[in-house]
Amino acid sequence: MKKILSIFSLVMVFVFGSCIEQNYPIWEGAEVEFQAAVVTAPVAGQTYPRISIANSIGTYGLQVNLVARQRDSDETITYRVVSEGTTAVEGTDYNVSGSLVIPANSSIATLEVDVINTGEIGGSVDLLLELEGNSEIQASENYKRVQLRITRPSPPEEE
Repeated sequence: MKKILSIFSLVMVFVFGSCIEQNYPIWEGAEVEFQAAVVTAPVAGQTYPRISIANSIGTYGLQVNLVARQRDSDETITYRVVSEGTTAVEGTDYNVSGSLVIPANSSIATLEVDVINTGEIGGSVDLLLELEGNSEIQASENYKRVQLRITRPSPPEEE
């Protein structure tokens, strides 16, 4: 009798347990993030990664992800250069536009940085970029910054 009662109780738990409606929350927000910030570990003591590039690279592209449903129209996303993490000089070491466009029906865009070849003067400079978003799409708090370290080769040694 105990065995039958145990089996009946177990069956009832499964029957009534499977009828419970599960209401999982669905996030309806929209954010943009740097792909490099998602997949690259942050610099020690900072919340953002650093990517080293040569000053001879020309144009360097950073992938920006839309974390939301795709939009029916183009979305213009703004970004800025953060002075606290930047030693590079605009117009001398790099050029940026301050905005990028995520095309309609897409989840990615490319932020282009024109790296100026300053020649063989040695050392490096840093450029810290931060996504700002727009009126409908905000920047991801954890993945909105990336720092580019622009390296310049040392001049050839004179004989």
